[in-house]
This record gives sequence, structure tokens and C-alpha cells, in this order.
Amino acid sequence: MKKILLFTLFMAFTATSFGQYRWEVSGGPTFSKLNLDNLDTEVGTGFYLNAGYGYLMGVRAKTSFVFSLDLVQRSSEIQGLGDAKTLQVGFNPKFRYLFGRGKDRFRAFVNVGPSFRLNTNFEISGIELESEAYEQLVIGGVYGAGFSQMIGEMFDIFFEAGVMNDFTDNLKDDNLQIINTGGSKFFDFYARVGVRFRIYDARR
Repeated sequence: MKKILLFTLFMAFTATSFGQYRWEVSGGPTFSKLNLDNLDTEVGTGFYLNAGYGYLMGVRAKTSFVFSLDLVQRSSEIQGLGDAKTLQVGFNPKFRYLFGRGKDRFRAFVNVGPSFRLNTNFEISGIELESEAYEQLVIGGVYGAGFSQMIGEMFDIFFEAGVMNDFTDNLKDDNLQIINTGGSKFFDFYARVGVRFRIYDARR
């Protein structure tokens, strides 16, 4: 047991000795569409707030893992009925690939990862649904691309745009009396701007 513990600590120290830790905070709009099997819907506007912790890997700083908490409002108009709105909180681990070299001040990046979000409420046409009418946990994906610009030695500002989609439905047919939905997955475009703070590593 002691050997396993020592080996784990050694591996963790080895990995972190070539990395940087970064905090990031960002926000921006979402443009969401709730896809229903039986009714037409239109895109609605919400917001996307994100606070994350990232770990930049390797001497050349090409890859990063980011673990973030999300607060997302998603809205979509159901034709003939009104707006469908939900406020979601969740967790989004991402793998990020960065272009250029570790010392470049301007870098482009792409990232991808799953999202695990809880519907805190769900409204249709201003009527809040009972919790039994919608799924509590919604699993999806987040796919983005953007760029960052270093400001001084400790801060980056960055911009990212991308899409989000749900793998699971938001509404439950058997308990929903307002509409017969069939599938009920959100698809979103988003854009966000933010700031990233890093603990400087001179070996970068």
C-alpha cells in the first residue's frame, strides 16, 4: 500500500513539474433551440457563465485540461405556445489543444468535452413545470474554438465561440400535460469572453 501511495505521489509531482495552473472566468450569450419532434421552435437568447480551473501540460504547453462550473440559461420559442426556458448548473471537463508555442503571446485553441448539467427549473409560456415533468440531469457536449492574448506575465484575455448539444431529453413525456414533445434536446451556439489568471512557471 505504501509503495502504491509513493508511486502515485511521484507521478503527480512529475506531471505537475512541467505544467501551469490557470483559473479562468468568462461569460457571454447563448442562442438556443429546443428541438421537439411534434412542434416547431425558434432560437431564443440566454446567457452562459463559466468559472474554471485549467492545467497546462508539457514543456511546449500544447495541451490543457480544464474543469469548469457552468451557469447556463437556455431559451427557445415554441410556435403557438410561447417561450421554453430553463436555468441549468453543471460541470464541464474539457480537453483543449493550443496552437503555436508555449511562449507565444497570441495563441489559438480548440476544445471539446462533455457537460453534466442539472435543470434547476423549466418554464413553458411563463408556467413553471413541476419537477416530475422534466429531467433533472442532462448530459451533453461542448465544442469550441477561440484565441487568447497574453496581457503582462500573469493574465490572458480570451474569446471563444462554439456549439453545445444535448444527448438526453429535457422533458418527460409521461408527466408533461402541456405538450406531447417526443424528443426535447437543446442545441446552442455560444460566444464568451473572459480572463485567465495563471501561476507562472518559468520552465514554460
